[in-house]
Amino acid sequence: MLMSVVDELHLDAVYPELRGARVLITGLSGSCGIDIARAFADHSARLVVRAAEETPEIDEIATLLNQSAADLRLFTDPDAADAKGAVVFTQGPAQKAFGGLDTVINLISVSREDFADCTDLEDIENAIAAKISAMTRMSHVLANRMRLTLTEGSILNVIAMPQTTDPGMTMLLGMLRTAIAAYTRQEATKWADNAIRINSVVPKAVDPFQYDDDEWSDMGEPDVAALALYLASRKGNRLSGHIFEATQITTGGR
Repeated sequence: MLMSVVDELHLDAVYPELRGARVLITGLSGSCGIDIARAFADHSARLVVRAAEETPEIDEIATLLNQSAADLRLFTDPDAADAKGAVVFTQGPAQKAFGGLDTVINLISVSREDFADCTDLEDIENAIAAKISAMTRMSHVLANRMRLTLTEGSILNVIAMPQTTDPGMTMLLGMLRTAIAAYTRQEATKWADNAIRINSVVPKAVDPFQYDDDEWSDMGEPDVAALALYLASRKGNRLSGHIFEATQITTGGR
């Protein structure tokens, strides 16, 4: 099924049902998520965007999105990666902007600096847990809100990490992929009866034989934005608990 989904993806695919959809995008930056945000804006969705910094580049992105989005609410927060702050934002501004949310895209950028202070395996595990804690806590709050409002929602977690052949970073990527996969499947099962779908996109493993093809869907080069649209549309309402691979998870261009 996963490979058939990849075959269906097209950058020019149009999903009329996404017009006016309430979409939250967290973690937007000048190097991650612009293509995804623009894809939903081009479908006239109503966007709530949370970025870590207020910069001229973010202002330019907001101006671009405003040209086609039905509505845009931009929030900047230097503590965006903080789990407690993520919950407060989710319960407050994110929900109140449009009276609820239909689709959520969590963008998590990972770099070598995130693990600079790690000296052993336990440190690495703790650093990974800290890196994704905002995403996991926010997703739980959002899914529960969707359940209470009887919303058939979609949550997509996108992990962006530079391509590398460095042994240390390759090991980190493997551990991160495993953590995201376990979380995704667990949450997908938890919310399945409420028609709330949880999926994730992770960087492609350096070793193509490291994982079973039945467990991971290799997207190769296709635009992650196309997948995000698909999963948010009616066509994607049968997919949950899947972990997609992508060779490039960057800003992209349209």
